Amino acid sequence: RTCQLLRLWQDKGYLPLPISVNVSRADVYQSDLADFLLALTKKYGIDPKLLHLEITESAYPENSKQIISMVDQLRSRGFIIEMDDFGSGYSSLNQLKDMPLDVLKIDMKFLSKAEDNHRATTILRNVLRLSNDLGLFSLTEGVETEDQYKMLNEIGCHLFQGYFFAKPMSVADFEKLCDKKER
Repeated sequence: RTCQLLRLWQDKGYLPLPISVNVSRADVYQSDLADFLLALTKKYGIDPKLLHLEITESAYPENSKQIISMVDQLRSRGFIIEMDDFGSGYSSLNQLKDMPLDVLKIDMKFLSKAEDNHRATTILRNVLRLSNDLGLFSLTEGVETEDQYKMLNEIGCHLFQGYFFAKPMSVADFEKLCDKKER
């Protein structure tokens, strides 16, 4: 469905916007996943870079060699790979060291659960710096207030997702928003 929407929006003349979709653990272990997704993008005539693939942080430790192999295949075919929910579980620097990623999606819950907000902010600032030094884009998800947005921007985060910007919406509402922006 996502590929259909991307094609429809290109045909309507909207600026190409990537859409992130979750890839389940079970999907990652399918040996034909990369070929299947590439065939879908070809069928709809869309650039694979517009179909971002999110793999949750918790999926990586299970069978890291197999996941690394699949991620390499996906990236070689032009897909953008995002590690979703980083910081919500037992984040590992080994995952960042070994996993070929493009985007690190940092879960805002990391800050909200902190007993010592200064320590949490310091860790987050350094995760952002580390991500940048590794050549990864960082995106903080779950941003709900202007104060969170300002603080994150001040410590080096420049991509955001959350209710502060928009709540989940239907395709029709998103298209209305795009139509307004095009004018």
